[in-house]
Amino acid sequence: MKILKFRNIFILLAIILVFYACKKDESPLIGADNYVVSKKNPLKKENKRIASISTQATEIICALGCEDRLVCRTDFCEYPPSVKNILSIGGVSNPNVEKVIALKPDVVISSSMMPRKVFSILENAGLSVMSFKESSKIEGMYKVMSILGTLVEKQQTADSIINDCKQRLEKVTHYCDSIQKAKNIAKPKVYYVVGYGSSGDFSSGKDTYIDEIFTKAGADNIAKESINWTFTKEQLFKNQPDYIFIRPDDIEKFSNMHPYKELKAVKEGKVIGITGLDAQTPRSISAIEFIANTIYSE
Repeated sequence: MKILKFRNIFILLAIILVFYACKKDESPLIGADNYVVSKKNPLKKENKRIASISTQATEIICALGCEDRLVCRTDFCEYPPSVKNILSIGGVSNPNVEKVIALKPDVVISSSMMPRKVFSILENAGLSVMSFKESSKIEGMYKVMSILGTLVEKQQTADSIINDCKQRLEKVTHYCDSIQKAKNIAKPKVYYVVGYGSSGDFSSGKDTYIDEIFTKAGADNIAKESINWTFTKEQLFKNQPDYIFIRPDDIEKFSNMHPYKELKAVKEGKVIGITGLDAQTPRSISAIEFIANTIYSE
């Protein structure tokens, strides 16, 4: 009986030791609510060669001080400007998979815009693939920053950037609230031009990351009720925004095109060029600060 008892104890201890050994070797990144990882090819502990098929990932990896690890980027990865020297492998949704595979990266980082078929091709080629889901909240950007910080072993740098973003965001939110109360004014009405002209009018509605940016900046996004990014000219003229934000290269054309040139904001010279809205990165905080300073400067 004693021998049997000791044997059972020995087996139990062995199971416990195996369990903890497995836990120790387990990657801290095995999938979560905002990203998925290739099951066939687990993430490596060291990721010195990174293939980025995501504007967000490219920018954040550079912010973490790991630009030298990027072996490729997409045509849309243009920030910081130095990444233009890195090989481009095409679009976010249609990358040149042969080029990516030939680069033999330790990990491929993509967004949910990359088709499942492309994910499978890269996975079947033996590559570790990590795909982030889009988020409509600033908090989602913080999560991606933290995860990528862990991936490249720059967690302390990631935490520092996140804390800085949170402090700046709190400051700008307080700034907007204090002006609204002091002057007893409503939130300025704004409109962000995504598309315009003969192809139709498009803007960011509620539950989008861009709407979150304008909301945090103390603005009232007149297109918040738009569906599938569509916003008609009739709705635009009816709501008459106090400020119109647009890509810098489109200011002149938009301001001189009929019927937009008849908008109150256009006539008052309140068509403002803005960048940093296309990717969910720390630059989003800079965009919020810029919007708040613009609409509350008077």
